[in-house]
Amino acid sequence: MLANVNLINCVLIVVGMGVCYLFVLIPILIYYAIQHMRSPRLILLPEADWDEYYENKCRLESDWAESNQFNQVGIYRLQQNFILVWEHLESATFFQVTLSPYGRFHSFTTVFSDDYSLITANDRESLVFPSPPKQFVQSFGIEALDLLVEKHQLTLVDLIKVKHLELPEQVPDFEETYLNQIRQQHEHVRSVPLYPIRGIWWYHIGRRVKFNQPIDLQQAVLEHL
Repeated sequence: MLANVNLINCVLIVVGMGVCYLFVLIPILIYYAIQHMRSPRLILLPEADWDEYYENKCRLESDWAESNQFNQVGIYRLQQNFILVWEHLESATFFQVTLSPYGRFHSFTTVFSDDYSLITANDRESLVFPSPPKQFVQSFGIEALDLLVEKHQLTLVDLIKVKHLELPEQVPDFEETYLNQIRQQHEHVRSVPLYPIRGIWWYHIGRRVKFNQPIDLQQAVLEHL
């Protein structure tokens, strides 16, 4: 009898912890994540420190970038993350390597006129929040840079065709572009009613459903009119 009571108590504790995680901890984490987006700050590392990252920690990415005509922009720090950036001027595209406590992630960002952009990444976290108007985001579990950039370019061609987008005459500053995207994300999520609660779905289901899926062009066009 006592053993059954102890088993029931253990089950109740586990269930209670699960409920707290889903309905208390996740909304709190979502809320504070959005609050940190209100005033984001990128810190550009001194050029004297660049070699440690470009030539040592991310040598493979540096070699790939150089062979694909991407030029070094700089290395930035955002909270606990270090972001290495290259740019390809002709295609108005930034290549980024993010070194975080949770791993190494790659992404390509193409900017268009009128504040439109396409982001192709290889981490689920980039899909947690709903994309603001004019931002198109897709992510794939692809480590090979050639395959990831191919995914980006395929969507890029289709997006230009259906949205009649144009590349800017001059590629904007990376820091300005990156911070502006974070602020737009912050404003868009804040506009969603009960966003901390809805974040439970975004975090556990939404990002997994969208992962490894290209942008639905028809839906994307309708949502971003």
